[in-house]
Amino acid sequence: MIELVLTINDTDGSYTEHAGVVLASIFSNTQQTINVHIVHDDSLSEDNKAKLSQLVESFQHNIFYYHVTVPDDLREVAAGVHKIDYWTMASMYRLLLPLFIQADRVIYLDCDILVNMDINELWSIDLGERYLGAVLDQGQNLAEYFTSLGLSGELYFNSGVIVFQLNNIRNKQTWYEEMLQFLRAHPMMTMPDQDVLNAVYSSNYLQLDLRFNTFAQSELDVENKIIHFAGDNKWWSADSPAAPLYSKFLAMTPWARDLTPGPVLLSEPGPVLLSEPGLANVPQQEQLVVPPVLTAPAPEHHSQKPHRRKRRRPLRLRRRLRLRLRLRLRKKRILRAKYRSSKRLKLIRRQYVKRKQALKSIRVKLRRLRKKRRSLGRRGKLKRTS
Repeated sequence: MIELVLTINDTDGSYTEHAGVVLASIFSNTQQTINVHIVHDDSLSEDNKAKLSQLVESFQHNIFYYHVTVPDDLREVAAGVHKIDYWTMASMYRLLLPLFIQADRVIYLDCDILVNMDINELWSIDLGERYLGAVLDQGQNLAEYFTSLGLSGELYFNSGVIVFQLNNIRNKQTWYEEMLQFLRAHPMMTMPDQDVLNAVYSSNYLQLDLRFNTFAQSELDVENKIIHFAGDNKWWSADSPAAPLYSKFLAMTPWARDLTPGPVLLSEPGPVLLSEPGLANVPQQEQLVVPPVLTAPAPEHHSQKPHRRKRRRPLRLRRRLRLRLRLRLRKKRILRAKYRSSKRLKLIRRQYVKRKQALKSIRVKLRRLRKKRRSLGRRGKLKRTS
């Protein structure tokens, strides 16, 4: 049984569709049964939740929902990170998986991912005593940034595709406190969740083959790979070379069908309120301490009544509205990327100037010490001669 985790923060209602397309790309290439764990906040609508459930059940897999509230101490510290508003507080969810996912290990995926391979190949990799398996980050010109955070550029991994060995992480008793300390110490970081994961786990992780998390390039080769559209040009963009593949997998989802949803089978653990590491508020209002070693429960299926068919706009009008929305979002992403890159450059320059000034002051002090030593030596010689 493969355990797969996606996190959803869907403020404009379109992000869940991308998650559904990611799942469709996985299901169409994988025969083994998959437990899909959806970690979300209040922004996931009931309509989109029903569509996700319909998609997963149509491929005969299992789905679990986790409504998560970030613990107060983590929320307070993360709020001090200047980039948290850009990435949203939901980016912290992947840091908390050991607290509420009841499985020994899971595969975590971002929702800008195309899976064009049997994901069982990734699942079958033995991590041994390591905390996780990930692919080295393919970003460029970030050496000074890594150094400013005390991280190694040779070990820095990308967090878009990760195999978490949750049991090994739970056995590391200080993992949660280490995350808080790093967030407090580096409020100017630009990739909070990814930087924290590297700070806590990069000393003991398995570097995976590049094909398990290949950044999308202008010349796209998707054969037997997991492609990560980590830049501003996502694969659902109209001008993306992968747009036809997105449309192909979208056609397999309820978002592309103007049909009445059938009976939906759900398995939902209920809201998870994480006030302290290891505590969860389950629907029966009982506080349960998450044990250090957990196994995934057998899915419990509950049938729901079919949803009534809603009147929808004509297909052509819906496509126009979607296209307009995507163009607006794309403009926003471009502006954000420019703002982010300029801020990062300013930060690196400031840090470079500070280091340069510190070195200069050290050199001045060394010169003064040398002069003092020379003068003392001369005085000693004069005394001896006299």
